[in-house]
Amino acid sequence: MNNLRSIIVILFIVGVFLSGCITIKETPVSETVQVEEQIPLHLHQQQFESMQKRIEQLEKQLAERDVLIKQKSNREEDQAQVIQASSKEIAHTQVKLHRLATKSSSASLISEAEVAVAYIEQQSNSSADEELQAQAQRLLEMAVANYQRDDYATATYYASQALEFINMISDQEREQPNRTTIRFNTPIMLQTITEANLRREPSRDKAIIDVLQQGTVLTANAYQGNWLMVQTDNNTRGWVFNTLVEIMEIDRP
Repeated sequence: MNNLRSIIVILFIVGVFLSGCITIKETPVSETVQVEEQIPLHLHQQQFESMQKRIEQLEKQLAERDVLIKQKSNREEDQAQVIQASSKEIAHTQVKLHRLATKSSSASLISEAEVAVAYIEQQSNSSADEELQAQAQRLLEMAVANYQRDDYATATYYASQALEFINMISDQEREQPNRTTIRFNTPIMLQTITEANLRREPSRDKAIIDVLQQGTVLTANAYQGNWLMVQTDNNTRGWVFNTLVEIMEIDRP
């Protein structure tokens, strides 16, 4: 009888122990299911869509940046080509003008420049344009003086330079931000009237290549806005603001 009681007690204890184990094992599964049920599927979808939109925004920004880099690269290539082409054509232009210059052609070009200068004087111009206008007037006077000395080649040369400045003043689109570089048909000899910064690009906030001393001789090959693309005697190339230079008279062959 005692043995039977002992067996019953042992079986009861074993049953209680097994029941506790089963409860412990089942609890994590129940909690896991409950946690998973607390995260709705539509939240996962929202996160995915948000990430996808962000990726699209980044791709758009990258594409826009690539376009800006390409545009800047193209402008720099255009400027380099203008400088190279202008440098090669300086001597060619001078020889060509000398060869083609006659009394009638020189007189015609001077008359054209006089009409253009008179028209520009009637317009309301900025201070920078007034400086260009003064330079054009001086070139025209030099052209007339050489014409009167029967030096038609030199007269043609100065009249051509005067027209370059007049065309620059008349360019209504030259102040636009993305305006391309416009090359002069006739290179213009200049000198600095004060200490001037020679910049890498036509802007006051661009890098300074060199500081030019007063009286530095320059050759202007093109313009962009109110900036002149110039080259020094030692082939240093860059940009100067047009109010920092003036034309210079040189001996013509």
